[in-house]
Amino acid sequence: LPDLEAFARTHGLKIGTIAALIEHRSHTETLIERVGRRSLATAAGEFDCSIFRDRAGGLHLALAKGRWTPADEVLVRVHEPLSVLDLLDSGPSGHSWPLVRALAAVQDSGCGVAVLLNCGEDARALADKLLAANDRPTAAPRGGQRDLRTYGIGAQILRELGVRRMRLLGSPRRMPSMVGYGLEVT
Repeated sequence: LPDLEAFARTHGLKIGTIAALIEHRSHTETLIERVGRRSLATAAGEFDCSIFRDRAGGLHLALAKGRWTPADEVLVRVHEPLSVLDLLDSGPSGHSWPLVRALAAVQDSGCGVAVLLNCGEDARALADKLLAANDRPTAAPRGGQRDLRTYGIGAQILRELGVRRMRLLGSPRRMPSMVGYGLEVT
């Protein structure tokens, strides 16, 4: 960075950060649109369900419990990719927090949100997961590569719901900075 700053001064150039670019784009563009909202009764309890559509036509859900202000720390689970197996298979999974357990934690906290990202899992991928679990009943299926585009969709959904500070339900891992989206992971 010091070399870049010296080069910029010498040539009269401005320096921008990726976080600043994300912040600008997230305030002037959106990848999502809320298309509906309803109460949803689950095995873990009642949630306020918001339905979002992304530009590519994917449908995503946000199951919220309670109310919060931008200053509040909100319990958050961003679950991707969402699959029918998340609801049917109670054995080990490729997720650090199984969906049923995450919904119960949000319900118990009284204030939180589970964002369920539909990453367009096709029939072949679902069949592969089912068969792999059958071949290795004691081992968790390998988690797929995370698509970084889904971070932007999840971040915009959280922002639309008024989340600014969040405590994540999940295993620690490297992830893109959420600062550009106005989000803080506590």
